[in-house]
Amino acid sequence: MTGEQLIQTLNKLLKLHQNLYEVALQKTEILKQNQVEELKELLNKEQMYVQAIKQIEDERVSKTAEYLDGDEEVTLTACINKATGPEKEVLQDIFDDFTDVMNQLKNQNELNKELTKQALQLTSITLDTLFPKDTNMNYDKPLNKPIQEKQRRSIFDSKA
Repeated sequence: MTGEQLIQTLNKLLKLHQNLYEVALQKTEILKQNQVEELKELLNKEQMYVQAIKQIEDERVSKTAEYLDGDEEVTLTACINKATGPEKEVLQDIFDDFTDVMNQLKNQNELNKELTKQALQLTSITLDTLFPKDTNMNYDKPLNKPIQEKQRRSIFDSKA
């Protein structure tokens, strides 16, 4: 197999990761603005990209295995080591682009995680303020029981 097919697959995969990064950026803005409906739509879009990445990744693994003739691990680094000439340069550029986009995606996802955590904490505090919990959950006998209740007789006389 030629490296051209592998390069095409890697470019597709790279493009999907870049699109996923764009979605992560949009998610940050939506989280900042607390737009729940838009967040639901964006999560669906994100899920579509994740599914597409899984499919292309499976394709990448098989094409990488073909390219390497099953000799080594199916990594991009192994492909770069095997390649020669302009093919090696293209693979190295793709590797560098992947490294950049993965680092950006990781950082953006960490930020989104923190924003989500803060939003949940704020919601929890707001709910606790609106609906405070009872501090005493044990059974207590009323202290000021009316005297009339003690002297009241039943309709049925148990001595009869």
